[in-house]
Amino acid sequence: MQRCFLRMVYLFILAIPAVLSGQTTIRGEVFDDVTGDPLIGANVIIEGTTHGTITDFDGHYKLVTDMALPVNIVISYTGYQSVTIEIKEANSFNRTQLTETSVMIETIQVTGSRISEKQKESPLTVESLDLQGIKATPSPNFYDGLGAMKDVDMTTASLGFKVINTRGFNSTSPVRSLQIIDGVDNQAPGLNFSLGNFLGSSELDVLKVDIISGASSAYYGPNAFNGVISMETKSPFIHKGLSGLVRAGQRNLLEGSFRYADAMKNKSGQEFFAYKINFYALRADDWEAENYNPITDTRVPADNPGRYDAVNIYGDEYYPLADVTKSASHLISDPGIGNFYRIGSKEIDLVDYNTRNYKANAALHFSTKPAQGIESPD
Repeated sequence: MQRCFLRMVYLFILAIPAVLSGQTTIRGEVFDDVTGDPLIGANVIIEGTTHGTITDFDGHYKLVTDMALPVNIVISYTGYQSVTIEIKEANSFNRTQLTETSVMIETIQVTGSRISEKQKESPLTVESLDLQGIKATPSPNFYDGLGAMKDVDMTTASLGFKVINTRGFNSTSPVRSLQIIDGVDNQAPGLNFSLGNFLGSSELDVLKVDIISGASSAYYGPNAFNGVISMETKSPFIHKGLSGLVRAGQRNLLEGSFRYADAMKNKSGQEFFAYKINFYALRADDWEAENYNPITDTRVPADNPGRYDAVNIYGDEYYPLADVTKSASHLISDPGIGNFYRIGSKEIDLVDYNTRNYKANAALHFSTKPAQGIESPD
């Protein structure tokens, strides 16, 4: 009698977890079907739910569920084909092998680079600023952002006139540097060099900028002895719509631009003609030179009765015939004057500090092979 009672108690204790929880434990292993290596971090999820787990370092997994058997589990891993398994028994151990998956895609050809493969194989140093880099640059505009690139020096002559030099050829008139926009020389007429981006393209229309440091005369001609700045603008077939930009800053700086591009289709629904319009305007009051202190190594101090040579006053330089310190007769007729300096003119009276820059351009693009879409030459 006592033995029967103990047996009933033992069976009751074994049945308590199943009665209270009704949970089912699913165990298994996931490995590569070719190498046999365990797959770490493979996803194991009950189909149709968000309940699942991942495999451990040995490729093993343990999944506890309240759902009644049979259930389907989906095993997946990045780069492998997913497998669905039906689980009928709770105590079984499932060994699952996954097969690597591959996707065959068509050949992709990258076009649009103005630097040929032959040029890339030559000893040229090419720094590029693409569309994403233009948007992410911390500089006020993309042209200033070029100054942070390797082997590049930026010379700022004024708010609107900034010049890029490469490899130490620093000058405000880089006649041996070449700047081109879509393959066209951008030098200012009569000056034989480019005025920075003063006559260049609007930032909204710039797609990419390549800077080639050092001598590039073999590919771009004699004007490229000190380097090349090549700008590529956006195609209206690809970059369509209206875009605008407004900036404001100190010294009454106000900068604005807009770009509009669209394409037209033929009877077959293929884009064969596109156009774009750009407008840019900049106004600001440039820095004014107001240093009226005596120049370095001046002959007389600032309290000289006959004035002195100031930094930002022009025409007041030392003139030997106005030196009344060497003649006794001058000292008698003009006592206490010492060196006499002309009045001169202040720089603010000679220079217009109002910076104004207005640029507008329009372009028409024709597709020679509309059936090829954006791959068609235009």
